[in-house]
Amino acid sequence: MLLLLFSLIVMAQQQKAVSEQINDRGEVYLLIDVPNQKTLNKLNKVSSIDKPFFTKNSNKVYAYVSKNQIEEFEKLGLDYLLQTPPSLKLEATMCPDLNSVKNWNCYPTYNQYISLMNEFVANYPDLCQLEEIGTSVDGRSVLSIKISDNASQSEEEPAFFYTSTMHGDEVTGYPLMLRLIDYLLNNYDTDSRIKELVDNTEIWINPLANPDGTYAAGNLEITGATRSNSNGYDLNRNFPDPQSGEYPNGTRQKETLDMMDFMTKYPFVLSANFHGGAEVVNYPWDTWYSSEKLHADNDWYINLSRQYADTVHGNSAGYMTGFDDGITHGADWYSIDGGRQDYVNYYLHSRETTIELTTLKIPDASILPEFWNYNYRSFINYIDRVHLGLYGKITDVDANPIKAKMFVENHDKDSSGVYSNANNGMYYRLIMGGSYNISYSAAGFITKTYNNVSFSDTELKRLDVVLERAIVSVKDLSIDPIELKSINNPFQNYILADISLADYSGDLNISLYDSNGRLCKEKQLYNTKTGNNSLYLETNNLPSGLYVLHVSTKQFAIRKKMVKP
Repeated sequence: MLLLLFSLIVMAQQQKAVSEQINDRGEVYLLIDVPNQKTLNKLNKVSSIDKPFFTKNSNKVYAYVSKNQIEEFEKLGLDYLLQTPPSLKLEATMCPDLNSVKNWNCYPTYNQYISLMNEFVANYPDLCQLEEIGTSVDGRSVLSIKISDNASQSEEEPAFFYTSTMHGDEVTGYPLMLRLIDYLLNNYDTDSRIKELVDNTEIWINPLANPDGTYAAGNLEITGATRSNSNGYDLNRNFPDPQSGEYPNGTRQKETLDMMDFMTKYPFVLSANFHGGAEVVNYPWDTWYSSEKLHADNDWYINLSRQYADTVHGNSAGYMTGFDDGITHGADWYSIDGGRQDYVNYYLHSRETTIELTTLKIPDASILPEFWNYNYRSFINYIDRVHLGLYGKITDVDANPIKAKMFVENHDKDSSGVYSNANNGMYYRLIMGGSYNISYSAAGFITKTYNNVSFSDTELKRLDVVLERAIVSVKDLSIDPIELKSINNPFQNYILADISLADYSGDLNISLYDSNGRLCKEKQLYNTKTGNNSLYLETNNLPSGLYVLHVSTKQFAIRKKMVKP
């Protein structure tokens, strides 16, 4: 009886502490008993699982539960222990001034970060430019720097993207990305490899994707950082998901919308997002177990991840050696919905991995130089992978660039085919060497196929493609091939339409242009069927004005004038 009473008192005290932390920080960090896979699947919907903690006698997970999730989490009735948040286990050493940031052994304040990003551009105006991806919920800037030999111009070069710390308390990548910017700029004139990389690549680096989480305790410190954004949402559970749909975990956050727009504006060939809490290169898929689906380029992803980890191993001892010697298939570690990695791969037809840099989410600042030394060669090698594989330019017979799909026959699946850049017609297909049959297609053009295109693993092969327009007469068709059955016009925060297709199955291309002909939004509906198909397109960040909605298959297209009041 006394033991039961003691247990109830302890439970009540823990629940009180949980409530206080939720009110104070917006989230709690818990060690949770998970009796079976079914319970784990339920827990995944009402928490952000951080890492499994499986032993011979029990299955537990560390997880964050936010103010938006606590009520549904409590309904599961799981046993748990309240943990000290990772960002409160160590008082982070902050840089006393801007100059000290460039010693790379302390963490910058928010204002020092903003100043340093602007200083890079001021010191190297020809090599870099600064762009605001957007602002956080609390109004902090989410910034990215572009580094290229002609940074102010858009060139026919592959675009690459590094981003870090979308989980606000996983900060190792934040100062390392600042140091990488500094390294590329400072070594451009003295290191031939860096010069070649910068001259032939558009390199974008976003050191801090979740400033509200990182500076949750104020702009002067990162001790007390939170995983989630200011609204209590895990930004790496907030993207459209290939398995769970458009909204796997509630309301899309401002930071997520801004990042989606940014990555649509600049179609990156390859990217990586840096996290902390483990030491491993995590490759797709995060939502599907390897026993369910492998990415079409699974072998290429293993090779890419292996190169990163093996280079690290050559410059460290005992670092990044867990899992499969430093690499893992995402869901086989643990499955998530709404992750950015799968969004980039599935929805953007691009390539991205998630790289976990340190077991400690906020390591002692004095050892940051060690992690730089372990990783910087891998950072460079990873960027350089955009220069292996197949690439080229797709145009019409008048040399006008076309946005077209490049599809590797009997290989591509689950949106692994890539698209050329609408502005310049350039495409880049990162793939293991071999001999492939490749098709190029675009709405209103005749599909062209090249057989037995061969190249090696270490080769960059160019294949330019000219597509001829398809001449299609629709005068004698008894029914319209594409018809808008209903649409909300005028529209506000979204466009919702029912599109009827006659005798067609396949991909449907959606584009929204403003009155100046600028592409504002685009989307693909995959595997559409004859009959009615639904379209949902977010437009809440578009200004008022006139727009044109363009809906097309490979043979037919319709346009609809739209108005946003």
